[in-house]
Amino acid sequence: REFYDKKREEGKPYKVAVIACANKLLQWIYALLKSNSPFQDIA
Repeated sequence: REFYDKKREEGKPYKVAVIACANKLLQWIYALLKSNSPFQDIA
């Protein structure tokens, strides 16, 4: 949610901010699968 809010504050349209969040999530998933490590929520 913080990342989305940051993008919106930068003046990005709704759809651009949502796609940026989706891309970030996909990068996290790919990195976890590639390294074969479990997800650890640090928040």
